[in-house]
Amino acid sequence: MQRARSQRLAGSTLVLGAVALGLTGAGVSAASTPSAVAAASPQKTVTASLITRRADTLAPGTVVRSADLGQRVFTDAEHGFALASVGQAQYPAATSNGGTTWKTDGPALHIDAAQAPLSVVDIGAASQKTVFAYGSGQVIDATSDGGAKWYGALFQGLVMAVVPGASGHLVAFVDASTSGGGSSGVTWQYVSKDGGRSWRYDNAVGGF
Repeated sequence: MQRARSQRLAGSTLVLGAVALGLTGAGVSAASTPSAVAAASPQKTVTASLITRRADTLAPGTVVRSADLGQRVFTDAEHGFALASVGQAQYPAATSNGGTTWKTDGPALHIDAAQAPLSVVDIGAASQKTVFAYGSGQVIDATSDGGAKWYGALFQGLVMAVVPGASGHLVAFVDASTSGGGSSGVTWQYVSKDGGRSWRYDNAVGGF
């Protein structure tokens, strides 16, 4: 379990370093292209919305099978988090006994096909209270109270990575893609100081 956590942290560090290096080239694309024009105007602030339970989805605290879990990350030997795919929905899941049993730790975050921009495939944890999900879509879902409430923030581009930053902040890297799916090659960086409820555009490398 500790090995899994170490692999996750190492991967996040590599992503952070790679994206940080890429930031030095941001804004050098030809301004005449539609992608470059879109990338020149990032959202200054992205405010998340409370995610509520949808009809016909599992209630928080429902036991899920280990086979339904994707990536898993542990904050210590006993406490871990994962994404569970059950039916047509994805749920945050948590364990407090080292992975022996897993339960949904919030409402469904994404309904397959019907909500493609809201899809998430990666999960990370800054602590037992602050957990976040992202990847393959334009949203970052996060909780800062251990799953009691989850918030989803929708960005203009593809969310590439989310990592813990300084002082407990969360740092997100967003590919400045156009609505048509093209990429400008520019990366936007956002920082959240409230556990993912709001995100502020910040071009300081690493969000420090």
